[in-house]
Amino acid sequence: MRCLVNLRRVVPVLGGIICWVILLIPSGIILAQTEFSGLPEPGEPVFDLDYAAFRIPGDSVRLEIYYRITNPHLSYVKKGNQYAASYEISAILKGRGDEQAATASNRENYVLETFDETRRASGFLVNILAVRVVPGQYELVVTVNDRISGGTHTVHRAVDLHDQGGPDWVIGGPEFVVPGVAPPSDPRFRKDTSAFVPNVTRSLGGNDQPLSLYFEVYQLAHHPASSVVIKLIQQSEHHYFTDTIRIDTTLKIIPMYYQKPIPGFETGDARMELVALDHAGRKVGAPFSCGILIDWSLASMVANNWKDVVEMLVHIASRQEMDSLRKVAAPDRELAFDQFWRSKDPSPGSDANEWKEEYYRRVRFANQQFTNPFQPGWRTDFGTVYIRYGEPDDVERYPFELDSKPYEIWHYYAQRRQFTFIDTKGNGEYDLQYPYDGIIR
Repeated sequence: MRCLVNLRRVVPVLGGIICWVILLIPSGIILAQTEFSGLPEPGEPVFDLDYAAFRIPGDSVRLEIYYRITNPHLSYVKKGNQYAASYEISAILKGRGDEQAATASNRENYVLETFDETRRASGFLVNILAVRVVPGQYELVVTVNDRISGGTHTVHRAVDLHDQGGPDWVIGGPEFVVPGVAPPSDPRFRKDTSAFVPNVTRSLGGNDQPLSLYFEVYQLAHHPASSVVIKLIQQSEHHYFTDTIRIDTTLKIIPMYYQKPIPGFETGDARMELVALDHAGRKVGAPFSCGILIDWSLASMVANNWKDVVEMLVHIASRQEMDSLRKVAAPDRELAFDQFWRSKDPSPGSDANEWKEEYYRRVRFANQQFTNPFQPGWRTDFGTVYIRYGEPDDVERYPFELDSKPYEIWHYYAQRRQFTFIDTKGNGEYDLQYPYDGIIR
């Protein structure tokens, strides 16, 4: 079963890839323009991906895989007065040595009432795959096949279930939730006595949308918890939110649904942390931490923070374009920003701006996956390469080599490119290594 969501929200202003940079060399300064490549072909089913892990009886973990496909990223055929898409999705969880630890798949039809809906980026389907797996480190490979166009899209994701599967695993999940949207009757959407639509992008609309999530607390016999603290911190550390929730200490598995506004946060990345405490205020088990995106509307950004709006365009705009935008008067800023993106539209005759949509999808993914304590995901080397070239065809990960620091190799076979990243400082911040294969440093 599918869950159709049609949220009419304006895409936020975020940053992205380097289009004009200055490279200093002994002979002088060279100004170069980079490409934004790998735009999806028509019928390529691009999608967003997220996951959450919950404890189940025995030594296993229930890994829930959430995916979201926006309407324009599927192909449709007209059937009577309706428009029908059809897709197939498969998920493979790979362990060490590329052995398959678990698999799941789904095939379904997706029907819309009007042609305009098929082009509406604010409309999308959401669904869930679930697998049972023992704790460990895995690579999740998810592929969606558009059965009408034949186009495919694959996403790779590193999944570490060591913490969730340990003896002191206290907090399961969390599953981020779209508030106020009724889920389908499919039992996969149910949690305890309720059902939720996953917020696959982990994005919150600031004052317009509360923090909404479902998680579980597992009591330890030797050290039970009595409360959970939710913390939300923006990387600038100028914005901080904390709340304490008392829990029912008589239950071994405690389902928790949390929803609360988080006013005052700016557009950009933030960190969320869940910490279980005992009656004396001591930590119970390991805390859960992840990145989320505060996703203010374009109108709010332009009206309240034009300077940052322009600066965040450094990776996609030329120096001349940025200088021009900085000088725009307040009444003309929304129009100027719209004109900027129209100038980047690869198909100006259509309603959708494919470049803009794909660009921000990559930025959102980079912020989810590559944000570290030092910078947001779109500024990292991982993020720069991902935003510029898209999803790699293959990723080799070497996190525990005895004779080298942790490193990864990303392969783009069709583009004949290869990128190597090394955790040179040993702090989880991977640096792109020479040769940069097209990335100008």
